[in-house]
Amino acid sequence: MSLSRRAGAVALGLALVVGADVGAAVRGHQVVVHRVVVTSVAAKPVRTPNATAAGTLPQQRAQHTADDEGFAFLDPPGANGEVDRWDPCVPIHYVLDVEIGPASAASDVAWAFAQVSKATGLRFVYDGPTAEQPDDRRVDVRHTRAGWRWAPVLVALVPDSVFHGKGLEADKDAVAYTDPRIYSDRQGDSQIVSAQVVVDADDLTDGGHSDPGALGPTLLHEFGHLVGLDHVHRSGEIMQVDGGGVTTYGPGDLAGLRYLGRAHGCIADPALPTDSKDFPHSKS
Repeated sequence: MSLSRRAGAVALGLALVVGADVGAAVRGHQVVVHRVVVTSVAAKPVRTPNATAAGTLPQQRAQHTADDEGFAFLDPPGANGEVDRWDPCVPIHYVLDVEIGPASAASDVAWAFAQVSKATGLRFVYDGPTAEQPDDRRVDVRHTRAGWRWAPVLVALVPDSVFHGKGLEADKDAVAYTDPRIYSDRQGDSQIVSAQVVVDADDLTDGGHSDPGALGPTLLHEFGHLVGLDHVHRSGEIMQVDGGGVTTYGPGDLAGLRYLGRAHGCIADPALPTDSKDFPHSKS
C-alpha cells in the first residue's frame, strides 16, 4: 500500500437549530477538514441481508449490509467490497493527553475503548500519557527502539482556545472530532493506520458516562469514527449526527462495529510504515 489519504475529519458538535425543533441542541454534524492524495470477542459471521443483495457485486453487498443493519461506512466500499478499517490482527496503540480534562478522563477513555473492543474484537494498548499536542500536520510514523512504527492514536483533551486555534481545523460548533489516517492500495484495500481524537474539554458536560454530553459517550461516538463508522439517521444510535441522546451503542452501531472488527479477519496485505509519505526517503 502506498496511497496515503486522510479521511474527512468527522466531528461531534453543538449547534442551535432553527425550524421545527426550535432550540434543539444538535451534537455531531460532519465537517470536512481536508483530504490529501483516507476485549477480544468471538468473531461472528457477517450476514447477507437478503437474496437480492446476494447476487450483487462485492461493494454493493457491503453497502446493502450497512443499509440493512443501520450503520454507515466512513467511505463507500471499494470495488472488492473492502472498507476503511484497522487490521484486527495487530494491536492498536494509543497515548493520552488529558491533563486539563475531568478527573475521570483517563478512566473514561479506558472505558470507551473497552466498549469498542468488546464490540469489535480489536485490541487497544495504552502506551501511557504524552505531552504531544494534536496537530493536523501530525506525521503518521515514529521511530522507536524496535524500529519504525505507525504513530499511536492520540487522544487529546484541549481547552477551547486550542481546539479552535492554530494547527487544528475544528468546526466552530464542534465539541470533538476524529481524524483517521488511511492507506489505500490500487486493489481497493483500505487500512486505518493512525488517528487523532481531539475533544474540547470546555464543552463537555462532565466526566463519566451517564450523560450524553459527558466525556464517555462523546468518546463512544468518536471511537466509532476511529474504527470506520460514519453518521447515521436512525434513532437510538450513538452514531447519529446529534449523538442520539444516548449513552451507549445501539443495535446498528454494534452491527457496524462487528463488521469492521475481527469478523472480517486479518488484512491480507497490510500497510507498512515504510509506505508512509512521512517515512524518511520515501518515494510514495
